[in-house]
Amino acid sequence: MVRALDAEGNTFSSLAGMMFEWSIAQENETAREELSSKIRILKYSEAEYSPPVYIAEMEKEEKQGDMILVSGITTGAAVVKVRISEPFYKKVAAALIRLLVLENVFLIPSHDIYLLVGAYIKYRVAKMVQGRMTEVKFPLEHYTLELQNHRVSRNVSLSGKVALLDEKTAMVTAVQLGHANLVFIHKNVHMRSVSGLPNCTIYVVEPGFLGFTVQPGDRWSLEVGQVYVITVEVFDKSSTKVYISDNLRIMYQFPREYFEEQLTTVNGSYNVVKALKDGVVMINASLTSIIYQNKNIQPIKFPIIHQQEVKIYFPIKLTPNFLAFPHHPMGMLYRYKVQVEGGSGNFTWTSSNETVAMVTTKGVVTTAGQVRGNSTVLARDVQNPFRYGEIKICVLKLNKMKMLPFHADVEIGQIIEIPIAMYHVNKETKEAIAFTDCSHLSLDLNMDKQGVFTLLKEGIQRPGPTHCSSAHIAAKSLGHTLVTISVTEYEEYLESSATFAAYEPLKALNPVEVALVTWHSVKEMIFEGGPRPWILEPSRFFLELSMEKTEKIRITQVRLPAKRKQNQYIYRVLCLDLGEQILTFQIGNHPGVLNPSPAVEVVQVRFICAHPASMSVTPVYKVPAGAQPCPMPQHNKQLIPVSSLRDTVLELVVFDQHRRKFDNFSSLMLEWKSSNETLAHFENYNSVEMVAKDDGSGQTRLHGQRILKVHQIKGTVLIGVNFVGYSEKESPKELSNLPRSAAVELLLVEDVTVSPENATIYNHPDVKEIFSLVEGSGYFLVNSSEQDIATITYLEAESSVQLVPVHPGFLSLEVYDLCLAFLGPAMAHLRVSDMQELELDLIDKVEIGKTVLVTVRVLGSSKRPFQNKYFRNMELKLQLASAIVTLTLIEQQDEYSENYILRAITIGQTTLVAIARDKMGRKFTSAPRQIEVFPPFRLVPEKMTLIPTNMMQDEVQIEVVQLRAVRILAAATRLITATEVSMALFQVHYFDNASWTGCIAQTTLHFQMPVYVMGVTSTQTPFSFSNANPGLTFHWSMSKRDVLDLVPRHSEVFLQLPVENNFAMVVHTKAAGRTSIKVTVRCMNSSSGQFEGNLLELSDEVQILVFEKLQLFYPECQPEQILMSMNSQLKLHTNRVGAAFVSSRVLKCFPNSSVIEEDGEGLLKAGSIAGTAVLEVTSIEPFGVNQTTITGVQVAPVTYLRMSSHPKLYTAQGRTLSAFPLGMSLTFIVQFYNSIGEKFHTHNTQLSLALNRDDLLLIGPGNRNYTYMAQAVNRGVTLVRLWDQRHPGMADYIPVSVEHAIEPDTKLTFVGDVVCFSTHLLNQNGEPGMWMISADDSILQTDIVTGVGVARSPGIATIFHDIPGLVKTYREVVVHASSRLTLSYDLKTSLTNTLNSTVFKLFITTGRNGVNLKGSCTPSQALAITTTLLPETLMLCHVQFSNNLLDIPASKVFHVHSDFSMEKGVYVCLIKVRPQSEELLQALSTADTSVYGWASLVSERSKNGMQRILIPFIPAFYIDQSELVLSHKNEVGEIRVLGVDRVLEKLEVC
Repeated sequence: MVRALDAEGNTFSSLAGMMFEWSIAQENETAREELSSKIRILKYSEAEYSPPVYIAEMEKEEKQGDMILVSGITTGAAVVKVRISEPFYKKVAAALIRLLVLENVFLIPSHDIYLLVGAYIKYRVAKMVQGRMTEVKFPLEHYTLELQNHRVSRNVSLSGKVALLDEKTAMVTAVQLGHANLVFIHKNVHMRSVSGLPNCTIYVVEPGFLGFTVQPGDRWSLEVGQVYVITVEVFDKSSTKVYISDNLRIMYQFPREYFEEQLTTVNGSYNVVKALKDGVVMINASLTSIIYQNKNIQPIKFPIIHQQEVKIYFPIKLTPNFLAFPHHPMGMLYRYKVQVEGGSGNFTWTSSNETVAMVTTKGVVTTAGQVRGNSTVLARDVQNPFRYGEIKICVLKLNKMKMLPFHADVEIGQIIEIPIAMYHVNKETKEAIAFTDCSHLSLDLNMDKQGVFTLLKEGIQRPGPTHCSSAHIAAKSLGHTLVTISVTEYEEYLESSATFAAYEPLKALNPVEVALVTWHSVKEMIFEGGPRPWILEPSRFFLELSMEKTEKIRITQVRLPAKRKQNQYIYRVLCLDLGEQILTFQIGNHPGVLNPSPAVEVVQVRFICAHPASMSVTPVYKVPAGAQPCPMPQHNKQLIPVSSLRDTVLELVVFDQHRRKFDNFSSLMLEWKSSNETLAHFENYNSVEMVAKDDGSGQTRLHGQRILKVHQIKGTVLIGVNFVGYSEKESPKELSNLPRSAAVELLLVEDVTVSPENATIYNHPDVKEIFSLVEGSGYFLVNSSEQDIATITYLEAESSVQLVPVHPGFLSLEVYDLCLAFLGPAMAHLRVSDMQELELDLIDKVEIGKTVLVTVRVLGSSKRPFQNKYFRNMELKLQLASAIVTLTLIEQQDEYSENYILRAITIGQTTLVAIARDKMGRKFTSAPRQIEVFPPFRLVPEKMTLIPTNMMQDEVQIEVVQLRAVRILAAATRLITATEVSMALFQVHYFDNASWTGCIAQTTLHFQMPVYVMGVTSTQTPFSFSNANPGLTFHWSMSKRDVLDLVPRHSEVFLQLPVENNFAMVVHTKAAGRTSIKVTVRCMNSSSGQFEGNLLELSDEVQILVFEKLQLFYPECQPEQILMSMNSQLKLHTNRVGAAFVSSRVLKCFPNSSVIEEDGEGLLKAGSIAGTAVLEVTSIEPFGVNQTTITGVQVAPVTYLRMSSHPKLYTAQGRTLSAFPLGMSLTFIVQFYNSIGEKFHTHNTQLSLALNRDDLLLIGPGNRNYTYMAQAVNRGVTLVRLWDQRHPGMADYIPVSVEHAIEPDTKLTFVGDVVCFSTHLLNQNGEPGMWMISADDSILQTDIVTGVGVARSPGIATIFHDIPGLVKTYREVVVHASSRLTLSYDLKTSLTNTLNSTVFKLFITTGRNGVNLKGSCTPSQALAITTTLLPETLMLCHVQFSNNLLDIPASKVFHVHSDFSMEKGVYVCLIKVRPQSEELLQALSTADTSVYGWASLVSERSKNGMQRILIPFIPAFYIDQSELVLSHKNEVGEIRVLGVDRVLEKLEVC
């Protein structure tokens, strides 16, 4: 480039456009030579440089500018000369520049090299010629290589050489640690000063560590099947990579299970491997030695080892590899989850064209379909982005669709999914590309026949493997239809059609599963349903009944001229040989072009041909239409009653060895016999009539029937049927083992009668009169002539009728025999009467001590006496004016009176009257009778102390006393500074007949002591007064609450007793101090005389001193001591037994050595005196260490005992228990204490246990000492007393109250009641327990999850609530039969047949409670009632028009069904109007009638308990014309309205 200056030396900023002349000149030194040939001048167009624009333009004009290109030809020096070509600047001198041309020489490698001692490197030299690199062979023409500047790290060599250079091969060998420079030197001396020749530094270092690299990817996450280059690299201690020469030896280890080695270098640093298996594996490498040029092997002093973890995964595969979606201008969001296989499982997803499709981080491809085009979605492995999978996404135009039905015919009730494929067809290549998902496109479906299939609106259009959308149709009726599906997109209409058929399910009608015939008998088999001939190719239809063994049966198809049903197929199967096989009936169509996958249905039945094994003969009961069937066949009775007055049809059934009935046994030869032809006979003993009968499943079997002729004589006859053989000549062999006969014993009976036939019954709802049914079959239907007078219940088990009176009056009882020929009902005439008069009969003068008989009668209407069994319902009692005589009921002398023994007690006169009440509560009194008594007597009983009204169960004589005072019994020891307390542990002082009891008891800090109330004397224990009725209440108080806590008994199990049972409490000490405890006992009824002087309350107070326990050390390190009672034993146990030698000894005893003894083996024996001792325990350890501990032993008497109860009971928040749950298992633990409240470790107390009654609590010793196990078996309060046999004054009393823990009260539970059981009991985590029922669901159907039940039949059931490991309680539920059903309705409503009228509700209750819902129901219980238990299934509702002349059944007008109302707690009959024809509306419009409504329980077989109620019926008026035409000629029209008067009167015209 030219730089031009002006005269002042300023440089021109631009020379663009000026022409210059460039030339190669001669050097001064070589002036004699020719022009230099070292360089040449080039144009820019000849090189790859881009010049300025003006230079390029000048070169096109063959001109030169202010810059040129030169190229070196050979090494050396050259001169370039330039001058301005314009003449104007000819005086400007030319400019010269001397250029030095060097070769472009490279040293390979050109960077610094790090070598290990002994390693070598061979250098190469290359030069760049005209853009190409060419390697130069040694020796070099112009250059030499030299090692210079050797610097040794450690001066261990005299030569001082770091490395040696072989100039012939350019190989450098490392000799010792240090570094040196490898430089190029020009052979021309003049050129040596030129810089820029290549050079490098060679460092000789020690090995530091190894490293691995892997290519491609440089990530240690590899792919199965790929080839990788794994390089082992060596680094010095400064982490600089060391050149690895071929004489280094690196040992490597690649597991062959995971890698296949394909190529390895000599030194082991370069390895080509192929990944074979997925998994995580470790590869190893170690630098072991160096081989010198003299072949000597120099091991590495400290081998360097390196490991690398490699994770190998399967190749990434995306499924599917192609997705296509239809283009839609409005946009429809499609989502598709791409499935990924292989890889690490963590991927990054990218889309190449997000306007076409996007992809989420989870691999879900989304496209709106608005933009046509393609996109590629990549899933790259996060661990190695070099590995990826790809899928192509296309959004294309829709221009073709096709239906792809797999099944074209289907069973009625099934659903067909119609796959729909849509395509994009390339107009040029005609290639059809199927869409992956087109389910968002709106489809139109049409059928040429309606009703055969229906479109499922809820069917989801979803894509599949071979289709992109679908439609769902459901088969509804038999037939076929052409289905056309169309779609309109871009104003382009596409459609596709296919034919679909529906057929009825294929089933075997007869037999259903098994056909059983005798040898050479025929079974007619009937099959129904299955596919019909395909409408488009009916010739491909087939049906076939195939068999397994053709030689044993013969099949003939029955082709009737006119079949009963078009899709019914009949075959006759004849048994040729004995055996069993499967017959397969197959029906369908063969595959064809128009139906490639037709439906083929198969049904199988078993055909068995066998010998008969047994036979059974029973009477045939012909049931009249509408009557109940005879239940006799349901019972297996040996003696079967039949009528002795009318002939009976007997039926023979034959069974095989598995007790299966034969379908046909007509090939058998039978003989009928009667054991007593005087009673009954057969006219023809060999003939039998085969009658086909349906067993209820649709399968018909042939039964043999004969008529038995009777002679109207009662008795017993044995009917026998003998098997003679087969009717065919060639019968099977081995017939000797076959049954020869069957027999039935018949009891010929007369018609039923009712006993008694006449009766007078007292009108009371609790009366249940029983009428016996004599003779007859034992299976009856009972009706009553009047429904309102009594409730009738037939008791089948007792063969009797129970009658409950309702209203006075007369009625007739009608009994129909269900199992004998009907000639008329048996009758009984009954009178229901109220009470009218009472009569007394007695002797009115009685000597004291003597007795007389008193007779009482009650008379009804017409002065008829009632039976004495009704007296308990009349509340009949005898009332005396004074207590000078007593009355005792004795056995009755006759059934119409009640007899008493009147015993005279005190001299005097009194009056006796009889009093009774009827069911309405009205009082009836007899005429009073005067009684006179003379001389007296006295009674002297033995003694037992009870206050009045208290209860004690035992066989003792009793002394009844009044309480004069009460006192608190509190256990205590000696006072520290006071005198000894008496045995009663308190002092009693009397002031003016008022008792005050006080004592000072002492106790220690933090302990428990029982206290309870006693009377004045020791015999007045809690047994004497704590269970009185009416009871006493006990109220406790304290003067200081910070010293003591006073808690009721059983508080440790969270039980809160009522004040009536709080005669005993427990004292808990809290802090040192003095306080007083006071109890006040109140009488709940002052007239009971329980307190002396008719006082209302008694009280007592005791003072308690709480002092701190003696302590020697800080509380953190308190010494322990063993507390034993006299004459007790204790076995010592330590934690070192078995691990060391343990011994013990008594060091010192006070007052003497008889306080305690030790037997040398750790057994302590206390003596008979109290005292203290010091015990030393020594452990000699096997490792030479001895341990010794010293503890004190105190022997003292037991002062008091305390009972505590277990387990703890938990209840819901805010709820408390006042008694133990019924059925709960309790554990009572007894603990013993000394005088200051310390608990004994051992003792020898012998306890006694007593209860005030033994019918409520079952108690006995537990499985551990001083424990008792109790079971709460009945409700009530039991007092438990526990005392020391040798010291009866040392005792404890606790009340055990037992009550129901399950609500509600179930005393009056009737069939139909819905009971919501509940309990407050929970477990320790606040969770409820489980509900269980003792009986099956036939009595009390129970939902065990929520605890709600429905009473379905009379009986006794027990409901349990079990909290595992804590408590199990129960409640007995007695379900009574519903005496009657009570019907009611809203009087403001009425029944009508007007369409769309509101549903009429008829409310029904069972029993006498008024409602059928018991307890408070939770939402979960209410849900269980309505969804699971369904109590409304118990009730049947009926309606009937009251006008018998109206020949319209109410069932045509009304639809009636039952329901249960949770809101009202009653059953409801919902009466809804049905759609009616015009004729029916017209007929009802003028009908003057009401509607009878009644209900019955499903469990009742008769109409017993039914109560009809008359419901007002308002018939809808009827108009026989729908329009009225008026004109100027006919200005008046007439409309005829039909209706009853009460409707027409209120008719309004709007």
